[in-house]
This record gives sequence, C-alpha cells and structure tokens, in this order.
Amino acid sequence: MATATKKGILHKIKALVAQTGKGIIWRSRPKDNDISEKIAQKIQKSSYDFSIQKRKDTYTPPYQLLADQLQVDDEQIFRAAVHNLTNIAISRPRYADQIRQLLDEYFSHSETPQNRKDYVRLKISEIGYHKR
Repeated sequence: MATATKKGILHKIKALVAQTGKGIIWRSRPKDNDISEKIAQKIQKSSYDFSIQKRKDTYTPPYQLLADQLQVDDEQIFRAAVHNLTNIAISRPRYADQIRQLLDEYFSHSETPQNRKDYVRLKISEIGYHKR
C-alpha cells in the first residue's frame, strides 16, 4: 500500500510539472484584443511614415490627365482619350463645361486632321445631348 501511495504522489507531481512546463514553454493563445509586438511595431512605423508624408495641396480633375493624350499621333489612343473624356463629361456634369471647352479648343485648331475633327464634333454633340 505504501508503494501505491508513492505512485499516486509521484503521478500527481509529474502531472503538475507537465502542466507547469507547458505554460512556460508554450505561450497561450493571445486574447482577441492583444496584438503581437511585431504588428505593433509595423503599425507605429506606418503611422510615423504617414505623419511625415507631405500632403498634396492641389487637386487635379481626372480629365486633365486624359487631355494630354489628345496630342498623341496614335489614332487609337486619341480616340480612346476623346471617348473617355466624353464619358467623364456625361457621368460628372460638373466637369462637362470644362471638357466641352477643351474639345472645342482642339476642334478649332487649323492643323487638326479632318477625321479627328469629325470624331471630336460627334463626341461634343453627345455631351450636349446628355447635358439637357
């Protein structure tokens, strides 16, 4: 009987050591609100980088970038630019007047080829039709 109690005590000590050892070696699963140290460092770094970043003071309307493509020799790029400018003017009425004025200026140039003038005239009429 003495050996049975020794084995019982020995078994309890082994179980206690096993449970304690797991807690030391293995970290428990982090709680929902906890984040790791590396993630916290990344958040701090990105926050700092964002805080020292210069902010853009001016706003460029989306059609301004497309207006440069009107000067390209490639017919496909030209037509795509005019088409996209027309779509912007139709979907965003606040830019319609500026885009129409831009296309009118391009149309009025004397060195503009006739096929491009015809295409621009067609697109200007689309803008006018949807503006009503």
